[in-house]
Amino acid sequence: MSHEASEKVYDALCRLIAAWVNGVSPEIEETPDFEALFLAADRHALSAAACFALESTGFMARCPAETAQRFQLEKARSIRRMILMRAEMEKVLSLLEENGIWYMPLKGAVINGLYPQYGARQFADVDVLFDADRWRDVRDIMQNQGFEVKNLLRGIHDTYHKPPVYNFNMHRRLFASWETPVKTACTNYYENVKQRLIKDGDNGFGYHFSDEDFYNYFLAHSYGHYAGGGAGLRTVLDVYIYRRAKPDMDEDYIAAELEKLGLRDFEALLRSLGEKTFGPRPGELTGPERQALELIESYGVYGTLDSNVQSRLRQLQGQVGAGPARRSTRAKYLLGRIFPGRDWYRQQEPFVYDHPWATPFYWVFRLFRGLFKNGKRNLRELCAVCRAPKEK
Repeated sequence: MSHEASEKVYDALCRLIAAWVNGVSPEIEETPDFEALFLAADRHALSAAACFALESTGFMARCPAETAQRFQLEKARSIRRMILMRAEMEKVLSLLEENGIWYMPLKGAVINGLYPQYGARQFADVDVLFDADRWRDVRDIMQNQGFEVKNLLRGIHDTYHKPPVYNFNMHRRLFASWETPVKTACTNYYENVKQRLIKDGDNGFGYHFSDEDFYNYFLAHSYGHYAGGGAGLRTVLDVYIYRRAKPDMDEDYIAAELEKLGLRDFEALLRSLGEKTFGPRPGELTGPERQALELIESYGVYGTLDSNVQSRLRQLQGQVGAGPARRSTRAKYLLGRIFPGRDWYRQQEPFVYDHPWATPFYWVFRLFRGLFKNGKRNLRELCAVCRAPKEK
């Protein structure tokens, strides 16, 4: 598909969803390519929202039967997942209550309820922040409920899965990255996050952010995806819908706290893109906004290996200095993947971080694991590094 055709598809997708969200008639001059529309929506986890939009605006009647069925199937799957995940989340939260473990639902678990219709926001997992000192108790609770431990004490959350659709990320902390100034600021800012939380009024151990603090946290989390090459149109829609549902937020407080995180420009970008792309009337994008939107459209909801690699190379290019540094940047990237820095160990391999003598042994283990267990994936990553455009 040509760039011009792709832009027409994404423009139609955004205008249809905007019309549905705001209850207005869509400003679409011609009937869209519905198959391309489905593929674009699916790539950004917006196929259920697009289905609601097509039905509410009357465009579903123009959609070919086979494509209409695909939209409706994704909508039905999203509603089913929402029912199942919410019921399971309530069960897990009740067990945290019984065991006296404080907790707070995060991200999609909060934003889902703000969408115009039940099941419209697609999501893959449930995220819950909890008392990190009780991780053993949480592990036992999850295992007793039939969950399999997929990840434990690596990164910022422990991951659990149970068929058919239950994926839970139980967060011990919100951020733990020191790769860039913004990530370092977020890690430090949310280090003692419980001090910022508000006690729920209808339970014993549940907490929540203020509207402003949730908004800032969501932006900080989204920035991590955006900077890593994996934030799609759903993130822009999330920001628009959240602000639309919370019109009385303290904007001065939001701006002051985002300044501490280095995220004021990022917030302004997403806010403007949301208003101009998903508002009741489409707005004229500036040059930088158009460039950012095209980048977001190219990412998809989770990004691609190429976009993730290119984003990391851009970050490293900034660290090694200005000017063309194609070979040195790629060399630094590859060396960093084979021999991670100390901050990586702090997050991913706490034992090695606490016992530096084990580092050379871990290098050997990591090298052999990369060759024999993840060889194909690592080969694709190496190819992506080679394909990345030359830095400017």
